[in-house]
Amino acid sequence: MGAFVEANGLVVRRGRSVVLNDVSFRLPQGACAVVLGPNGAGKTTLLETLLGLLPVEAGSVYIAGSLVRDGEGRRARRPPAPLGLLLQADGDLRDQTVRHHLEVAASLGGCLLDDGALEALLTRVGLRHRMADRMVELSVGQRRRVGLLAAVLPGLVDGGGRLLVLDEPTAGLDQDGIELASELVNEAAARGCTVLLGTHHPERFACATHSVTVDEGGLRVVDLPGPEVRAPCLTSVAPSEVRPSTLRLGLRYAWSGGTPLSGSVPALLVTLGCAALLLQRTHVSAFDGTLRLGLLLLPALVVGLAGDASLTTLRRDRAYARLTALGCRPLDPLTPLALGCAGTVAMGAILGASPSFLDVVVAGGVSVSVSMLVRAGDVLGLRLARPEVLHLRLLSLLVVLPFGLLLDLMA
Repeated sequence: MGAFVEANGLVVRRGRSVVLNDVSFRLPQGACAVVLGPNGAGKTTLLETLLGLLPVEAGSVYIAGSLVRDGEGRRARRPPAPLGLLLQADGDLRDQTVRHHLEVAASLGGCLLDDGALEALLTRVGLRHRMADRMVELSVGQRRRVGLLAAVLPGLVDGGGRLLVLDEPTAGLDQDGIELASELVNEAAARGCTVLLGTHHPERFACATHSVTVDEGGLRVVDLPGPEVRAPCLTSVAPSEVRPSTLRLGLRYAWSGGTPLSGSVPALLVTLGCAALLLQRTHVSAFDGTLRLGLLLLPALVVGLAGDASLTTLRRDRAYARLTALGCRPLDPLTPLALGCAGTVAMGAILGASPSFLDVVVAGGVSVSVSMLVRAGDVLGLRLARPEVLHLRLLSLLVVLPFGLLLDLMA
């Protein structure tokens, strides 16, 4: 049988440290591997490298015979096999409901979660009564249960050929939750799903077929004798090829945390500027055409500099990393388009001049273009092994020069 998960000569750095050094291993389809090692040894680094979330200095990762990522910069946009994922940080959005979190996870994992199956599974994890609640309203243990269930959903499809990656699935759970995690993993293993488990407690997962020990940059894989796999007892989930719309998700996430401009310093400055214009409106009449046009389009520039609000929301608790590994990158160009056009109209009312249709169209184009440019810088930073060390947002000030040239052309 060919390898389902394959790593060849992986070299991965975190900062100046080499965490994985020339690591290679192969796991067959249907394997259930516990990834072991002391704190800081590189268990999470290994799992996230296999998902394509971390840059690889050398080597390659293959899943189901297809490339995930390699040292030459090649990277798959979607996982080669249906994937369920639980990171150390839950990767959920605090403002979304339990139902929405599970439905998105199901559709990205290649399965269909109807109302009957949803209610039955939530009843099993003891959260049927919280289905319509927002994730922020749950306790830490309850959020972990929802995240665990969301990650295991692809493994509840009969037939195998699916992959689950669970990093510390029992963290934050009580004894009942630990037993639940073991049961859910057994369900997936019994259906032929390939499972990777990062854990300090391998004894909790009797269905494990392999142990993968990470220590001092190296790797040791051991076959485990006589794994205990019980017959599945939960209701099967139907497969599905329908995936959620990235634009629809982006629009929803952009507004899930409040206004898309909340926390934006440029937006605050523009608000203060508008207030100053209201108090000193007589000074505006002395401005030449370029300055007046600049004031007219300034809200569109500020909206763009705020970036993509959906990405700002998703960066919390590593939700964007989780969705990226699942092959979904939500984006929202509609909000900057609407806010940029509305801002120009509002500024025109403040200045006592009605903007033309061309002005409104240009405003929308400016806000969307700048927003997507800032988003690209943010995403580039997130792809680094340590994204906090590089502040790419500072480069967004470079758009001021093209903005000035555009004003000269229009004036």
